[in-house]
Parts: sequence; C-alpha cells; structure tokens
Amino acid sequence: MKSKPIAVVLLASLIIAPAAFSLAVKLGGNDSGMSVTRLLFALTVVVEIAALMQVILSRRMFSPSDPMHLTWTLIAAFLIVRLLGQVRLLTLTFNFIPTYSETGPRWLFYYVVWGRYLYTLGDLLFVASLITTVRAYKLTGLKFELIGRDFLYISILWVIPFITYVFRQNLALGGIITTDGYVVTYRLIAVFVGALIASLCVAIRRYTIQMGGGMVARVWNTVVLAGTARALSFLVLSLMLRWWKPGAQFAEQYLLWIFAACWLIAALYQQEVLPRAREK
Repeated sequence: MKSKPIAVVLLASLIIAPAAFSLAVKLGGNDSGMSVTRLLFALTVVVEIAALMQVILSRRMFSPSDPMHLTWTLIAAFLIVRLLGQVRLLTLTFNFIPTYSETGPRWLFYYVVWGRYLYTLGDLLFVASLITTVRAYKLTGLKFELIGRDFLYISILWVIPFITYVFRQNLALGGIITTDGYVVTYRLIAVFVGALIASLCVAIRRYTIQMGGGMVARVWNTVVLAGTARALSFLVLSLMLRWWKPGAQFAEQYLLWIFAACWLIAALYQQEVLPRAREK
C-alpha cells in the first residue's frame, strides 16, 4: 500500500463527505443527514483498522533494540485501545444494545459512561509513545531547541481547549449518540489531553526538521494534523451544538475522519522512510 494514491483518495473524500451530507439534508432533512454521519463514522472505523495494520507493519521494521520499536509498539497499543472504544460506540450508534437511561441496568451505565474512557487510556498510551520518541531523538546527542514558530503553534493549540471549556455546557447537548450528564467531563478531559498530544508532536516535528526533515518530518507533520483535527472536533461540538445539532454531529465526525486518515497516511509514510534509509 503506497501513501500517494491513498492520500489522493482520502483528499477526495474531504470534498465528497460534506457534499453528500448537504445533499442528504436538502433532499431528506436532518434525519437523512444523520444517516450520512453514521455512515461516515462506520467508514472511519474501517480506516482506523487499516491504520492499525499499517502501524503494526511499521513497528516490525524496527529491531527490538531500536528505541523507535517501543514508540511504535505504544502507538499500536494506542490504536488498539481506541478501536475497542470505537467498537463500543458502534454498538451504541447502531442500537445493538439498549438505549442508556439513568434508570437502566447498572452494566449499561459502566458500558456507556465509563466505557468512553477507553479513548482516554489510549491517549495516555500515545503520550507515552511521544515521550519515548523524544528520548530516542535525544540519544543522537544533538541539541534540540524549539523556535518561536513552534511556540506560536503550541499557543494556538491550547486555545482550542480554552474555548471548548468556555462553551462546555453545550457539550451536554449531544453527539453521534444519545448523551448523558457525564459526557461533559469526558469531552473536556479529551480536548485537554488532545492539546497536550498535539503540542508534543509539534516538539517532535522540530526535532525531525533539525535532523534534516524529509520523510520523517512528513510523518510527524501528519500526526500533528491528526491530533489537531481530533481536538478541533470537541471545539466544533461546543460551538455548534446549540445552533445546529445535525451539522455539529457531522462536523465532529468529519474531523475524526481526518484524524483516522492522517494516521493511515502517517503509518505509510513511516514505512517509506526506512527502505530509503537502508538504500543509502
């Protein structure tokens, strides 16, 4: 699987998806638009599975003694745990289990409310992978310093959770499934952790640029974009839910589609880095 044709297809999807949603809403109303959102969610899960498979292949390209082997192991663990969360969300979205209510069975409370923290656990695994990446690059003995542009990017990233917090009450109005009173806390935690992840990725991106950039920098540029898209998904919800719920739900899923697509492309970029390095 090559990165270029996959990137072309995924870029085309960024035009096709909103066009399909707009047409569905125009012809069939908000319910039809929600069907497009659910379909995009299902396709997002498929792309995340493909991304996980490519990440596993990328991991195998490093020897166990290579520090980056641990990094990609943790990235694979991050995507596995995230996919468990996605499977849970699939069962809720397509009504494979009963709808949650405060008076429902206790197991459903844990499944719906606490199950969403699988994403948080996955995020923590990814943070660990980023820390191991920083350590691996520091082992080169080179001195790395962030420049003003990096601090600007990081500052912009932290505006996202700040604005989301200001409009936090809107987060309780809904998502792709029926929501509950506990969802605001989860979404605020997720957007703050997302900003932390994206900030660390910006720092790693600077390391790779100082080492010569090239394909390695493209890997981390794509990961930065993935993290930013996920953080923005919560911001979009907080800003749009009160105004237009179906549009907010689609915009959230659209950004998560970008997140999944970026991870697939990043994993493919990583596989294209090592063969070139070995050829040299």
